[in-house]
Amino acid sequence: MITIFGAPGAGKTVQGQLLARKYGWTWVSYRDLLMSLNDKDIRYALEHGLFIDDDKATALMKSVFYNIRHSTKYRVLGGTKLKYQPQIVLDGFPADYRQLKWMIDNKEIKNLDGAIVLRVPRGELWKRLVERKRVDDTRAAIERRQDANDRNITGMIKTLKMNGIDVREVDGGNSEFDVLERIEGILADWDMVPKKQYEKIKK
Repeated sequence: MITIFGAPGAGKTVQGQLLARKYGWTWVSYRDLLMSLNDKDIRYALEHGLFIDDDKATALMKSVFYNIRHSTKYRVLGGTKLKYQPQIVLDGFPADYRQLKWMIDNKEIKNLDGAIVLRVPRGELWKRLVERKRVDDTRAAIERRQDANDRNITGMIKTLKMNGIDVREVDGGNSEFDVLERIEGILADWDMVPKKQYEKIKK
């Protein structure tokens, strides 16, 4: 399991989806899961760039992890149908230190192979966010989420490293496939994908 961090607009979702599609991994979007709850308080918090109630967030993720690990997936190898456990790529979780502490206290941290931080200049982030036109991308909400990300990320990186998790930073300002190739190089270092076999995804 890996997690991808980054400010709003950094490309977490794009990269998570590309990895899931290419390698058959399970992409877990924290935001999409929260929106699927149809909880008015959560929706308000998301649309205004506010913190989500951590008890609700961690209860949700506990259920998600359980369901993924107890679902059955198959692949055919040499004509034989085999069960396998897909890798998980987390998009935007943990979102703050309290959620990271929950992962540590509940031993989920031991399932984390590494963390990737996408770094993108704020000017480029603003351009991307304007283009995607999402309901929670108001200027005030964006600024709050970016400020919260800046405050959280440094402490979270330190805590992850203290718990033996390798954290790598990637320049997310290039094209999505250039960023993907950089991420794949890191994943190869972690023995999660084959080395030097980064084929371009066909559209």
